Amino acid sequence: MSKGTRLMPVNGLLLTLSADPVLAEDARRRIVTRREAQLAPRMDRWQALAVETPDVRAAHDFHEWLESLAGVELVEVIYVGFDESILTESVP
Repeated sequence: MSKGTRLMPVNGLLLTLSADPVLAEDARRRIVTRREAQLAPRMDRWQALAVETPDVRAAHDFHEWLESLAGVELVEVIYVGFDESILTESVP
């Protein structure tokens, strides 16, 4: 990693949504409002999504937030990668 760049975690997640359609749809509506998340088309009770966060702590916090949603029964990590991001401010 060169000066002026940092690694940003990119996570591929698979959610098992609630069997209750109201809870499941409420969870999806809440997730779609988060700029870190990109949802794939829903398949029955399963929802794939990609999450890009500025650092590992933010990725962890996002994962815990997903787990706290009433309409989400399970969060599975399918992929973890790191993407280089160009910083606009100087790095010491």
